[in-house]
Formats: sequence, structure tokens, C-alpha cells
Amino acid sequence: MTRLEACKLDSWEERKRKVLSKLHFDFEIGEEFDRPLQKDDTPYMAHSLMDKGLADTRACAIGEALQGGLNNWALYKEVLSPILNCDIRNFRLLLDIEPRLIYNCLRSTGDRALVERLEGVLYD
Repeated sequence: MTRLEACKLDSWEERKRKVLSKLHFDFEIGEEFDRPLQKDDTPYMAHSLMDKGLADTRACAIGEALQGGLNNWALYKEVLSPILNCDIRNFRLLLDIEPRLIYNCLRSTGDRALVERLEGVLYD
């Protein structure tokens, strides 16, 4: 039986179950995606950061600060505070998963506290 023939026989629920199972197996995802959303309007960027392991509170603060889009340089001043409020583990993780975000924050703000945090991570 071909995939097309199987699709015709299966209900949408069965097809959904099979696809979810394949995603779980192939991409090793599952339970960590079952956690409830922070709220209905949580930005996509926040979900992406959470899925990569960043603490929910930090991911939501960064995502909300970036609501206007990454092309607006003024937003990097808004996202600077949530980045600097990350503990050392989350700061290192954020640097690993979104280095461009931190690079652009530093480039646009030149913030001294960010320079010090980066020196502590990059040179220690």
C-alpha cells in the first residue's frame, strides 16, 4: 500500500497521530513541547528560545522586547535588560543559540554591562 492509499483510508486524527509519532521519533521532540504556553500572545521568538532550552521567564521577556522586529535598532535597547537579567547559565545558552542577537545588541548599544558579561563568558 502506498502512502497516498494509506492517507485515503486513515482518518485525520489517525494521520495526525502518525505524523506526531514520526516527529517525536525522527526529531526527538515530545514532552518538552507539551508545557503550557505562557499566554496566548507569546511571541514566536520566545517559543523558539524556550524550545532551545532558555528559561521561560527570560525567553518571554526577550520575545516581548523584540515584538517590533529585529530590523528596528531601537528595540535592541529594550531587549538589553532581559538579556542582562539572565543568570550565567542562561546567558551562555543564549549566546550559543542566538549569538547574532547579542552581537547586534552590543553593536547598537555599546552597553558596558554587556561587554563585561561577554568578557566573563568569552575569556574565562
